[in-house]
Amino acid sequence: MVQSTSTSTCVLEDQAYTLHTLTLPGSEFSEEAVISCLLDPALIPLLPNPLPYAHRPIDNPNFRVLQTAHKGAGLFAARDIAAGELIIVEHPVLILPTGRFPAAIYDELGNRLPEKRRRELLAMANSRSKDECESPVEGIVRTNALMLELDPMGKISEEKKEIYGGVYPTINRANHSCGPNATVKWDLASLTETFYALRPIVEGEEIQKTYINPMFSREKRMETLLNNYRFSCDCPWCDIRSGEQCQIDHDLPFTADEQASIEASDRDRALLGTWIFTHPGYQKWSTDLSRTDDVIITSHLEALALIDKEGMHGLQNLFIREIAMCYAMLGDLDAFRQWGERVVQLSQIEDSPVARKFEEWLVDPPKLMKKWAWRKRQREQMPGKRMLKADNTAAIDIVDFDILFQYSE
Repeated sequence: MVQSTSTSTCVLEDQAYTLHTLTLPGSEFSEEAVISCLLDPALIPLLPNPLPYAHRPIDNPNFRVLQTAHKGAGLFAARDIAAGELIIVEHPVLILPTGRFPAAIYDELGNRLPEKRRRELLAMANSRSKDECESPVEGIVRTNALMLELDPMGKISEEKKEIYGGVYPTINRANHSCGPNATVKWDLASLTETFYALRPIVEGEEIQKTYINPMFSREKRMETLLNNYRFSCDCPWCDIRSGEQCQIDHDLPFTADEQASIEASDRDRALLGTWIFTHPGYQKWSTDLSRTDDVIITSHLEALALIDKEGMHGLQNLFIREIAMCYAMLGDLDAFRQWGERVVQLSQIEDSPVARKFEEWLVDPPKLMKKWAWRKRQREQMPGKRMLKADNTAAIDIVDFDILFQYSE
């Protein structure tokens, strides 16, 4: 049975919720972890059963928590961190749905935690005033919670399905950037959030995640951050002024060059958001010899250049995987190894099955890849000879960028 206790029920708009305390057992490598939850009772059978062991702390972590000049605490690289590298794995202290609950419910969620976990929770940032959130726990939730999925198989009907979020004392120390160098991945089976690097992070650099959809325009990003988090973004993609002009007056109208820079960035971000729907992809190209051999590679390299420019590296893996597969179809061993190794490095956490498959292929691509050099062979056939039909290739999914947990205002 799931190890949990149920002591209180809250009804909001005819929906019942139950307060639960999940205790993940410790092991010789870890202390037990307690998660205080407010859940729809229908979700209880969908939780891991038995509950997983508490995650083992990472030895010699590659980050440290430091105070910033004007953003409170932040995470900083204690040493160089490679793209795709693990930063931390953490259990949430709280899990709860969206919506507004009585202050007593939020207080009870906090009070059900062991004293150490409760202190960690209450030490987190709170962007809400007491007038907005009577309970400090609610303010902390509204400031920090990240979306998580408790019903990945869709057992609960869409009409009743809700958005849930988790609060993490360490991961939530990471400040915001519209061009983040790290991101998160939730795993229901282990009840953990994994925080990992999207691109190389040098020692001393701040480790940042995004609080919003980075494909939004600058205006919408700034508006959303101000409304939900009570701050104006100062990342390089938002605070485009620098030097003396920036220090003199932030309220000065943008110059023509500054406005042009903002508009170009907005266009690039919007373009990246629709790229896979408006540009050719690997799957159709792989069996369509009427298209040039380099059309996907050229298009995807252009997308990767925009990703680098805008710092939107959460989108990069799809393009890198498809470039690698294109080189496999073309029989270019050196290029496939170069791009395939990038896939392995970047996918270890984001998509471990993909990483394992590429690791297998890289041992001997011509022998192990069913369609190795298929397109090259077709080009070499005599005119008029019947073309062979390649096997269908499974499409590679795009991971949604909606990683944030927001309450409607």
